[in-house]
Amino acid sequence: MSDHERLSAVQIRLESIRYDNQAGDFVRFRDDATDDTVRTIVNGVVAGGEPEEDLLRRLHSEESTNTLRLFAMRATLQARRRGSFNLIDDAMTGFALLPSIVDVPWDSWVKAALFVARSLGRDLSSVGERFADVASEDALARFDIALESMNRVESLAQCRMSEVTTTHGVGYVETLVFRDKSSYAFYTVPRVGDDVIVFHPTTNLAQLAVTLADAMDAQGSVVTGPITQDQLAGTLCSMQVAGSYLETTGCLSFVVDSTKGQGSFTVFVAEFPDEANMDDLVAGAQLDDQLVFANAQRLILFVAQPSFEEDAEPDVELANYSEFAERALTESASAGWHLR
Repeated sequence: MSDHERLSAVQIRLESIRYDNQAGDFVRFRDDATDDTVRTIVNGVVAGGEPEEDLLRRLHSEESTNTLRLFAMRATLQARRRGSFNLIDDAMTGFALLPSIVDVPWDSWVKAALFVARSLGRDLSSVGERFADVASEDALARFDIALESMNRVESLAQCRMSEVTTTHGVGYVETLVFRDKSSYAFYTVPRVGDDVIVFHPTTNLAQLAVTLADAMDAQGSVVTGPITQDQLAGTLCSMQVAGSYLETTGCLSFVVDSTKGQGSFTVFVAEFPDEANMDDLVAGAQLDDQLVFANAQRLILFVAQPSFEEDAEPDVELANYSEFAERALTESASAGWHLR
């Protein structure tokens, strides 16, 4: 079998690998045996040296790219949890084997991996050497920029990540960033700064989301998706805000799917600044196909997935799940506050 045929077989194997949907939940992070499968494939390619690494990059599909990137991201958090240098190397190898520099999360996960490595006492130059052993010239040039920037990084938040602690252990919330792009017509429109969505709740908002999601999963009639950072659109609260989105100190969301074909809905868990008028927000959120609960400055909002069929009613009965939100809000969240 030629190298090309062997690498094609590796590519087909990578494409066949499917992480469970929950593997992308970095708040309720769980071990997954799929990591070991991907690691074996990656190590085999690296053992073949530069020709095989370059060939694999050329053969990548969207599916295999997503699998390899998720593997590297998961290795980053696992390295933080286990204090493992080997997992840092796994993360760097995964990022280095991605087909294009645009496929690599340089400003978040790569910097987070470097931050974790440094916090464990790892010499970042050795991490750079590991990356250089596998990376293309373009990726190495871009990595050097990320590595140099670590001289100015003092907290994980500067890596556009937030660390949280819940009953599932240490987790990460990746910061939402919306980038503006310069436009070119008869003149150049200057690029405005990135819109970075803040996540600095004063209470353990991640635990509130975890408590709610885990309770709903345990009930058996629904399955919850990964918990990620989000925003609350002003329209969800009858436009109780001048702009497009409500100002929060933190907002997380997850999707809930019925296991019995009875519809889906999105759950938002948010904390608001002290000056926010919660009575107005709650009143504004009492719209059709929504259910809202609040305690102090924290709010839980259920929003039914819209139906695009004319005059169709949502399948889901949100009131059936109200007890989960009420119970989660009343439970204490004093342990494991959000780590800034």
